Formats: sequence, C-alpha cells, structure tokens
Amino acid sequence: MLSPDPKARPPRPITFTGNPLDRAGNPRRDAGWMAGKRRAADSRFLPMRELKPLVDVTGKPARLAWQDAPWAARYPALPAVFLGLDDSGIAYFALDCDTAPDTADLHSETVKYIDVRSIAPQVSPGEAAILAQARSLVDWHQRHGFCAQCGSPTAMTEGGYSRRCESEACKAQHFPRTDPVVIMLAVRRDAQTGQDMVLLGRQAHFPPGMYSALAGFMEPGETMEEAVRREIMEEAGVATGAVRYIASQPWPFPASLMLGCVAEAADAAITVDKAELEEARWFSRDEIAQMLADSTNMEASPRLSPPISLAHQITRRWIAGA
Repeated sequence: MLSPDPKARPPRPITFTGNPLDRAGNPRRDAGWMAGKRRAADSRFLPMRELKPLVDVTGKPARLAWQDAPWAARYPALPAVFLGLDDSGIAYFALDCDTAPDTADLHSETVKYIDVRSIAPQVSPGEAAILAQARSLVDWHQRHGFCAQCGSPTAMTEGGYSRRCESEACKAQHFPRTDPVVIMLAVRRDAQTGQDMVLLGRQAHFPPGMYSALAGFMEPGETMEEAVRREIMEEAGVATGAVRYIASQPWPFPASLMLGCVAEAADAAITVDKAELEEARWFSRDEIAQMLADSTNMEASPRLSPPISLAHQITRRWIAGA
C-alpha cells in the first residue's frame, strides 16, 4: 500500500453521482400509473433539444428549468422519459423536444439549452446526476426506434426503461444499455528514491499539457480486474498485478459507467502504443499534487484532467490514501 499524503484535501463529490430521485422501478411498469403521473398537475418536465437540457443560468448554482404540467400538456406526442419521484411523490420527466420547433422559443438570455458536459459543473450535484440519467435515456431512445431483431418500429414502455417491438410476430423487448469502462492508475514505489509514482498518459486530441488516467472499454467475458491489466499493458506496455476498485461514475456520452481502479505496477518500463496514446510517463506524488491544483488552469503544463472527470477524482482519492 502506497503512503497517503496527510496534507491532501478531501475529494469532492463525483460529478453525475448522487441522484436524489426514486426511479420507482416497480410502479413504472404499470402503464396506467405511468400515464397518470404524466398527466398529474404537480409533475415536472425538463425540456431537452439536441440532448441539451433547458437551464436557468440566473443563479449560482444554475438550476434545471423544469416546466409545469400545463406546459407539457401542449405536447402530448413528445417522448417523455420518467426520471423518478422526489420525497413528496412528485414525478419528474425528461421531454425530448426535437420534433417540436416552438420549444426552441424557451431559449433566452436567462434560460438556455446547454450541453450537459458544459453545464454539469455549474449545477448542484443532485441535478448533475439527473442530467446523466436524462441524457443517456433520451439518447438511447433516439437511436433505437427500430427493432434490432426484425427491423420493425419499436415503442417506449415502462416510462422509458424499455422499448417493445410493434410487430405481432416479434414483440422483442429492448433495454437501455450501459457500457462499462475501466479507468485506472498504475502505481509503484521508485526503488531508488522511495517516491510513490503514478502512470498517466495523454492522447493526441487532449488540450496541450493535459494528462489523464488510462482507460478502455471492458470486453465480453472479461472481469474488471482483467480489463484493467489488459488496457495498461496494451496502451503503455506496463505489467500490473493487484487491482483495487476506488469509485465509479455514470458518464452520459452517451451511456458509459466508468469504473475507477488502481493497479500495482510490476516494473517501470513504458512502451507506448502510438495508436492509443501520444505519450505516457510516471509522475511523483509531489508532481501529482501540483497537477491536481492546476487542473482548471488551461495554461499549466503538465496538469490533470478537470474535476468533472473520474480520472481526476480517483487521482485525488489515491493521493489522499485510497
């Protein structure tokens, strides 16, 4: 176990986690209950256009610009994804407004349709988590209008948590997918200096000076630990042994689940796969502390990926002793 930094700041909440809504997994299967919630006078609706939510930017933090039931009643044909119930039983929905041109009129100087990645750090953690849920689900429905089994049209069911083929001969049911992605730090202790070291890399499309944890999709029939070892070996040529899980993060671009891990490196030699990375190198604990501090300074080099990323958060947790 590598030594924690006693001066390290505690980690902040991970962006897109901490959703406060109850997804009501059992009652949402009842079509009558679901239709009643969509018509309920106290239900709230989040307009989304081109996967961008409507946001009130007049305050700090910014707030999602929920619309009331009379407004939503004007658009009964728009797809409405059920997000959940709050503590008072009020239902919240995401409304896909792409086919209703007049909903663009809601955009103004104070209320705007804004990209989720851009606005997530500016809203409360709970609302950022709701955005991850809403964006992933609306995106999935937009991509799955036809049955993968027979090609017939599909219809939304269970409040947006499945689609059913409309062909009487097929009736296949389809469910939103989440793609697991491992994102990991390879760590070691330098034999000569005794310093704790962390392996980070950068891809060619990264902003100048920015480094991040290595990452890759899990493959079929693979454990999380196997995926961590494989990706580090493929991208940087570093063999690793023990793997420990640190934290996870929904990543709604379009629908991944980031699994943050730390792996113990067996050696220090790096062989970079240039098809994957532009560069990979070892950083000391002191360098990492400075990179974390500089992560929002676009002029700093080297610096870590911004706080919205799980790479940033697992690095902060590692330096704090995780």
